[in-house]
Amino acid sequence: MKIVMQTNKTVEAAFSEFIFTKQNENLAQASISDYSNMFGFFMDFYGRDNPTSGINHEVYQRYLAYLRTKPKKQNNPEKKDVIEYLSDQSIATYARQVRTVLNFFMERGYLGYFKIILPKAEEKVKETYTQREMERLLEKPDLKTCRFSEYRNWVILNYITATANRISTVINLRIYDLDFEDETITLRTVKNKKQYVMPMSKHLKRILIEYLSYRKGELDDFLFCSENDSKKPLTEGGIKTTMAKYNQSRGVSKTSCHIIRHYFSLKYLQKRWAANGPEVHSWTQNPCNGAEIC
Repeated sequence: MKIVMQTNKTVEAAFSEFIFTKQNENLAQASISDYSNMFGFFMDFYGRDNPTSGINHEVYQRYLAYLRTKPKKQNNPEKKDVIEYLSDQSIATYARQVRTVLNFFMERGYLGYFKIILPKAEEKVKETYTQREMERLLEKPDLKTCRFSEYRNWVILNYITATANRISTVINLRIYDLDFEDETITLRTVKNKKQYVMPMSKHLKRILIEYLSYRKGELDDFLFCSENDSKKPLTEGGIKTTMAKYNQSRGVSKTSCHIIRHYFSLKYLQKRWAANGPEVHSWTQNPCNGAEIC
């Protein structure tokens, strides 16, 4: 069946159809937000009201060149006067998202077909926190003098370090998801949309019980709330910002919550290696068998 080009479709209108389709496919909200943010760069470059039919290989190549002029979002105040541009890995990620959207446009007949080749990017070893940095971050604040936000952030760090849950999972936890009697945590918002019940360590149990004695709240309240509103949950952007400030206040320049997951994995593998030795342990094996914590 021949596809008829729709030359009058604007990029913004076509992208709205893409988002609507992904929502109907029940794609995670975080993934939809990623598409909106990353394809937003393309629309800023090309023009939201311009027709999709004008997009071709040359436009795509000029877009890649445009990305190389985009500065990184700077979270470290110590480097506020230093301009750092998007890395090759970031540009490859942006291009991958754009390719998915443009392929959708091609399938709908909104632009002519052309092959989209992703730029190559050198894979770098994931940087994680050092033992010393984690010791600084996990040093308990003085509960007699600290603000609730500092204490809450300390609890969040302990929680992620103990569970390796994603931020999207953490901000959606509710108090009723904690079962202190059975020492379990129910994870309802996870990437693959399958709920999990995971064990709660005794150390984390003590921290969460103490935290709730200060946080208070009803069972259906979010576990980690805003400092000024116990009913208001933290957003992904909000938790990244507040945790970055927390890290910097502890003298740690790294500000990513996500790399705590790498720290978790590293320590897990080190313990497995120490306990079992190389004869029974495979470094290629997934230590969590596909569970959410990985």
